[in-house]
Amino acid sequence: MVLPERKEDQIVSLEKFSDPNFLPTRDQIIKAFPDWHQWFEFCFNKENPTFEFLNNEYLESLTEYFIDKNKEYGTNKNEPLVILEIGAGNGRLSHFLQQKLDSKIPRQTKVIATDSGAWTIKNDFLVEQLNHNEAIEKYNPKIVIFSWMPYQEDSSKDIRKFKSVQEYILIGETDGGCCGDEWETWGQSWREEDLDKTVPPYEADGFERIDLDDVSELQICRCDEPGNYYHSRTVSFKRKK
Repeated sequence: MVLPERKEDQIVSLEKFSDPNFLPTRDQIIKAFPDWHQWFEFCFNKENPTFEFLNNEYLESLTEYFIDKNKEYGTNKNEPLVILEIGAGNGRLSHFLQQKLDSKIPRQTKVIATDSGAWTIKNDFLVEQLNHNEAIEKYNPKIVIFSWMPYQEDSSKDIRKFKSVQEYILIGETDGGCCGDEWETWGQSWREEDLDKTVPPYEADGFERIDLDDVSELQICRCDEPGNYYHSRTVSFKRKK
């Protein structure tokens, strides 16, 4: 007896991945892009670039993390946990995250997508045009998310200045990768001018770094290639009490 193919095992057409409302499983991504050239062409599309290849398992894991944060910070329907995404691009991450959180803890979180608009990325979902300082000042979030901070730029020092922020989460390549500044963002550097520095900036500002390994192992990003998925990570920087 031949069992029918499960929906999650079916190979999805490449056209389907262009639908912003489609959130694939991790396995669907892996099966749809066995060829490096197809992968490169899709991820580095100039009109609609893909940095973090969002998948259902990753979003589920991230959702569970924020459910725990909701309990930790004692937020509720009357005072929901405000999660602010800066540099949100097309808004897909915030959209799916809010969707999943609402399905599990309705009205207990408020996920807000903002972006400066500097990269002129097409918005598929609601994204408010604000730079990161304006956005944090306006919404006073407890948690800030920044996915794929531009290379050799650092916004984390600005995030840490706001007293409302208890934690910020960075998604993308970490130490020595193509996101943020090696020293200012990650506290890791092999540049000669940084060799005498011993205390990472985030630590000097009263934050501790926590690598979210269980969440990170589900990630797929543009810097990966078929068969090797390990470049992108999810890292929390939490204000010390």
